[in-house]
Amino acid sequence: MNIVPDLREVPELPDEIIQAAKIGDFVLFVGAGISRLLGLPLWKDMAQKQLEQLVQEGILNYSEFNQLSSLDPKKQISIAHQLAKDNQVKLDPTVGLTEHSEADNIYKSINDIGCVCVTTNYDTLLNPRYANTKDGSKKTEKDNRYFRDRDFRAKHLNNPGTVVHLHGCVREPKTMILTTQRYLKHYDNDYVKDFLGELFEKKTVLFIGYGLEEAEILEHMLRRGGVSGSKERKRFVLQGYYLSQKPLYENLYKYYKQSFGVHVLGFIRDYRDYKQQEQIIRDWGPSIIVKQSSLVKDIDRIREVLGSG
Repeated sequence: MNIVPDLREVPELPDEIIQAAKIGDFVLFVGAGISRLLGLPLWKDMAQKQLEQLVQEGILNYSEFNQLSSLDPKKQISIAHQLAKDNQVKLDPTVGLTEHSEADNIYKSINDIGCVCVTTNYDTLLNPRYANTKDGSKKTEKDNRYFRDRDFRAKHLNNPGTVVHLHGCVREPKTMILTTQRYLKHYDNDYVKDFLGELFEKKTVLFIGYGLEEAEILEHMLRRGGVSGSKERKRFVLQGYYLSQKPLYENLYKYYKQSFGVHVLGFIRDYRDYKQQEQIIRDWGPSIIVKQSSLVKDIDRIREVLGSG
């Protein structure tokens, strides 16, 4: 019998996540819905900012701007960059992404967990503090941020405090995946496919910040990672729904479970909308005790790789 859990303000933290964290196998996958809570631009906002730069340069008038604004964001950005190239103008893709700090918000709760984080966000607000000092205090690991595709390696998934920017990072704007052409080419890259395959096969993953608006990106990543339905509870996604959307939630719960082996942890949006995620992560954080992957497990994985070569 396929029982769908009730929507709750704070869903129950799955025991699989608690246990995976204790053996170094938990990864938090962070999407744009989290940075949106701090006012950082989504794809549609970034697309508008790219087009606005072309208006300021006199390449587009407002009639053309409004017509292009009706397209989906990836098309807008792709066209904007093509127009910029044709007119020998350089666009700044980092507008609106570099003026924020962690402060006391959801990022503080995420960073205090200290686990490995993979993200499709460009900003650098993810800065996990892994408790690896003798007195139990937490510190941020240095140089544990990766955003070039050639650096996407499975070994990084075993080091708490690591951040992997799957779509590039503002620290090096040329790595930012913005246009449709680069987006499709990126997910055909062997480094990316192998990294996602290892992540989804070996680790217990919690997606946050991938609501209904970001569903296309989430599903594309799962497909490129070779994910299919599974009886193992290793993949979870935190998603918000209004109580009036209960039938939609129940259908999507079954869809994600059967198609990708992903279990939806549904929370109620009626009272605090997506900001409810701040309370959820704050409540969950103390129960997610992150440990580094054991030496024995690391040796087994090295042997597995060598044996397959």
